[in-house]
Amino acid sequence: MPPVVNKDQLVQIFLFVALVGLLILLVELLAPYASPIAWAVILAVVFHPAHRRLAAAMPNWTNASAGVSTFLVFAVVVVPTLLLSGVVAREAIEGYQRFAVYVGETGYAEILNRVGHTWPIEPVWSWTRERMAATDTDPTSFLLSGLRWASEFAAARAAQIARNVFSFFVGLGILVFTLFFAFRDGPSFLDRFVTAIPMAERDRDRLFTSLQVTIKAVVQGLTATAALQSAMVGSALWLLGVPFTLLLSSATFVLAFLPVGGAALIWAPCAIGLALTGHVIQGILLAIWGAAAVSSIDNFVRPVLIGTQAKISTPVLFFGIVGGLQAYGIIGLFVGPSLLAAFACLLSIYREQYLDKQAIAALE
Repeated sequence: MPPVVNKDQLVQIFLFVALVGLLILLVELLAPYASPIAWAVILAVVFHPAHRRLAAAMPNWTNASAGVSTFLVFAVVVVPTLLLSGVVAREAIEGYQRFAVYVGETGYAEILNRVGHTWPIEPVWSWTRERMAATDTDPTSFLLSGLRWASEFAAARAAQIARNVFSFFVGLGILVFTLFFAFRDGPSFLDRFVTAIPMAERDRDRLFTSLQVTIKAVVQGLTATAALQSAMVGSALWLLGVPFTLLLSSATFVLAFLPVGGAALIWAPCAIGLALTGHVIQGILLAIWGAAAVSSIDNFVRPVLIGTQAKISTPVLFFGIVGGLQAYGIIGLFVGPSLLAAFACLLSIYREQYLDKQAIAALE
């Protein structure tokens, strides 16, 4: 005779199925705004200690303390980022216009011819032409097609960015809105959410403490490393007289978050460009500075800032960042390591609660 399901079990099954179904619908509902919501949560976690002290000083003014914290984060983080983005955008437009004028006056073919006859490039260029001659492929025509495609791609992306301005400001509004309520209601919401998880209180505290510490450590470690590398590259470029220093240092800050390439994606091409334009000594100095000082920071500053707090090894951090970028975009820089930290914490809890007990029982 099949087992009979009583009324309580039916209610439990219904509640579970309804909860899972509504959770799926909720994820689909919030998916278009996942990025600004995630950024708001990350900012709330990072600045929570400061907000907690402010809220303690204003115990009867919950809305006011949340509003002040939101305004301060917006003024300290968002506004400078927007202002810097405007300056960088103007420099990028000016640089593109100057490049377009230069190309229009000189032509792609003449530019490639000049570059191909510089002493570092000429042996490689001659070798390439000789090898490609057997395949009836002209390397100059091949590069010209690539340059034209890159120019058209940049123009298309600029138009797309202009069309997405409205979406950007909508996302910014959602970020500010979410950040306010994360400051105001975040702790109480988190408490209700945590208590609903069917785990022991000690294990729940371990899990969410691990997530909080990991997010803080990754944000602080990656940001501090990127800022330091950006300042070092920017100061070197300014001293060497390289134009568009602010644009290049800002690009260094962004690319420094990447686990592969990083700041070298900026200082290496600049060093090569200096050498190709006749400033060989400056190019060599920039290459030495970039390899010996700038890129070496990744080997000790980032692991110290992140590993000492979050207890994440360098390989785990690397795969967390790479996988997070691939799966979630730029926000994956912080989501990826956090997911790996949560997995490691749950695995440790499982080992303590089940595997160790089973081993002890087997010995008895």
